[in-house]
Amino acid sequence: MTAASSRLRRVGAAALALSTLAACGKKGPPLAPLRYIPAAMTELKARRSGNQVRLDFVIPAANAQGQGRIDLDRIEVYAATVAAESPDPANRDLLTPRYLVGTLPVKPLPEPGQPETPPAEAAAEDKRPAPGATATFVEELNEAKLTPQITTPAPPQVLPTQPPATAAAAAKEPPVVRRLYTLRGLTRAGRPGQPSARLILPLVALPAPPGAVTVNFSDKSLTVSWIAPVATDPAAAPPTFNVYTPDGATPLNAAPLSATAYERAGVTFGTEECFVVRTAVVRAAATLESAPSAPQCVTPMDIFPPAAPRGLAAVGVAGAVNLIWEANAESDLAGYLILRGEAPGDTLQAITAAPIRETTYRDGAVQPGVRYVYAVVAVDRATPPNLSPQSARVEETAR
Repeated sequence: MTAASSRLRRVGAAALALSTLAACGKKGPPLAPLRYIPAAMTELKARRSGNQVRLDFVIPAANAQGQGRIDLDRIEVYAATVAAESPDPANRDLLTPRYLVGTLPVKPLPEPGQPETPPAEAAAEDKRPAPGATATFVEELNEAKLTPQITTPAPPQVLPTQPPATAAAAAKEPPVVRRLYTLRGLTRAGRPGQPSARLILPLVALPAPPGAVTVNFSDKSLTVSWIAPVATDPAAAPPTFNVYTPDGATPLNAAPLSATAYERAGVTFGTEECFVVRTAVVRAAATLESAPSAPQCVTPMDIFPPAAPRGLAAVGVAGAVNLIWEANAESDLAGYLILRGEAPGDTLQAITAAPIRETTYRDGAVQPGVRYVYAVVAVDRATPPNLSPQSARVEETAR
């Protein structure tokens, strides 16, 4: 190797080293910002009452990526009716303008630095549900929506031979026309979030309504009772029931009732209350309700007397007999009447013209040496007033 070639090799190595060092300190192009999208709706439930379908769900409070501040402007609701023998469409086919049945605006989160809780006046005016809240969407079914929109038959499949038991079980659940629902959130810029799980509503005949609805009352509650409709399929699961006010959209009971009675605490005497009952068939996350029963109304009246006073005791003193007893606990108590008669068999008569509120009484209209019999009766404020049974009787001789 000549001296010139050796010198050229050393210069080339030095240049390569310098270029490598320069490359190590050079910054690449900036990465695109991460685009957050809302997570999926959860806890989807559907209830069909006649031709009205009510969807309840929980709005996400976080992004699908699990980080970042959620940007959720509105919720889109998609629905399609699928023929019995057709397969369910993929999301790329369902989440299209053709099947968009409604949108639901969402209240935005407060901007950084703003209070989490807005003033009461602003909160009352803004009815939009907020992230993390339970929301409701109502759809009215019509002939067009009940008619299958997706009618493509499923491709033929060669299935392995099923055991007899499995084949019999499959035969019990024939495919039916159904309405599919899917929801997703959109950001303010229109970026779609994760689609929710599918909610399947079978479009089958609704159950028959219950009959013979009656309403009874006590001093503390109202009880609605009914008779279950006659079962047309002995193999079907027993029906359940929901109780409503005639114009109510939400059942009074927290969950469908298997019993044929519903008790509601609280009574307002003199105020009419009406109820209807619907038969409910539950299928997974969907509930199918019958038409409402005929409304049944009742106006509770206060016909319930107070309890008999307890603990009556009498003490004779000079020129009088002193009485004392325990107080009654009724909230509508008007007071007490004092009854007196002469022992042994005299009929007791009231010696107070009106109920007294105290639980003591001094009877000064007595004759020395005469033995008296006493009892106390409680009286409420009803119209007409209700009188309790008499307390236990006591006897005392005046001095």
